Amino acid sequence: MHIPKADLRRKSELVRFRRALALLGMTLVLPGSAQVMCGSKTVGRAALRVLGLCAAVCVVGFLIIGRNGVIKLGLNTTALTLGEVAVTVLALCWLALFVDAWRLGRPPTLRRPHRLVSAGLSLTLMAGITVPMAYGAYLMDLQRNVIKDVFVQGGLGQLYNGRLNVLLLGGDGGLDRTGIRTDSISLASIDVATGKTVLFSLPRNLQYVQFPPGTTMAKHFPNGFPDFAFGIYTWATENKNLFPGVSDPGALAVEQAVAQTLGIPVHYYALVNLQGFQSVIDALGGITLRVGERLPIGGGHTMGGAPNPILGWIEPGLQHLDGYHALWYARSRATTTDYDRMARQRCVFGAILREANPATVLKNYSGLAHSAKKVLTTDLTTGALSRLVDVANLTKNTKVTSVQFTNQVIDPANPDINYIRQKVQEAITASEAQPVPTATPTASAKAKAKPTKAKTKVKPKPTKQPTVSAAPGDPESVDDSCQYS
Repeated sequence: MHIPKADLRRKSELVRFRRALALLGMTLVLPGSAQVMCGSKTVGRAALRVLGLCAAVCVVGFLIIGRNGVIKLGLNTTALTLGEVAVTVLALCWLALFVDAWRLGRPPTLRRPHRLVSAGLSLTLMAGITVPMAYGAYLMDLQRNVIKDVFVQGGLGQLYNGRLNVLLLGGDGGLDRTGIRTDSISLASIDVATGKTVLFSLPRNLQYVQFPPGTTMAKHFPNGFPDFAFGIYTWATENKNLFPGVSDPGALAVEQAVAQTLGIPVHYYALVNLQGFQSVIDALGGITLRVGERLPIGGGHTMGGAPNPILGWIEPGLQHLDGYHALWYARSRATTTDYDRMARQRCVFGAILREANPATVLKNYSGLAHSAKKVLTTDLTTGALSRLVDVANLTKNTKVTSVQFTNQVIDPANPDINYIRQKVQEAITASEAQPVPTATPTASAKAKAKPTKAKTKVKPKPTKQPTVSAAPGDPESVDDSCQYS
């Protein structure tokens, strides 16, 4: 049977086209295999060996160090730098293999439509590989800068009976204010072996706070700080010349005040400026919590006594709040007391921890990283941060308890320090006595009501405040009191 030469040429060209596409596909799946088949076998075998070595290192390394170990590598600036260089080099090498695979497909011998398809597929595959790897290198660089700029390089110091105590401060700074006042003062006491955590909240209007003997603050205020506790940070910051060599005198002074009041040491602090808080929540995609009563956005009075307008309302019920509304939920006090605001701020912190699952954090990491550099000030060391990584998984299986020293528990104008310390020890003992759950409840076991958007105007319904069985001053579950579902 005679086959016309034109048909043979078309058939031969179609084979070459399929071969060109196959070479690109082989490079996508096994970089170097195209070169082994019809190019430089030395280059191809080297690429396959490197690929195999990288895969083996990743698999064996993960089996040895586990997920937490991988996260800890993300806290090591040296490891991040090496990872960034490695990803960049691998991306460039893979890109070079794609270009060579396209060359091996002999594009000049293909018909114009086939040449365009081959070139388009080659460019698409190259972009599909190099863009994600370049983004990965960018995230590593961003993470390295966050670790370097926000946290302190160093190990984990001596704990308090196996507990790591971190002071959590909410700074209420803004354009209409001079300096930063610590509107929210809480201490998280974390058992690093079990993850059991107790939150102790002190009121912002606590007076005559004492300081450890021999400290600068104790010398200047032997009878206690005469103003409200939220002014300690401002005073120490404005008199930083009294604290030579201290990078954040305000935080140090508040640490000392809290340690002396609660009777337990403060190892580290983390100060979040509430003015920039909304960017963190927006980066997480918002938070879900139950609003106990209708709260005004705005209202109250200026420092000069002039009334502020009410710009809107946060309605009661289960709400998904963006950063703007979450900030006002935490700050609103025109219709409620400072103690109500303390409770709401604690619920906001808890909601953020609930939303900050690995998938959400990774998805929004770029925004979170930039927000952290703007709103977070801390002396947490990389060693302490690494230890908290281990604790994070344990904490998800335990109930975080909270003790709020409201005016129902103490007299803020004349606090009984011995009574406060007694309550602290009782709460820690009660927390340690709780059994540790063996498994995390499944998602299906947690039936959640559908939240309403904060921006949607709905007719307010009578909503009861979250019921708490604990007596004032006794430990209570944060999940139970805040009702996140």
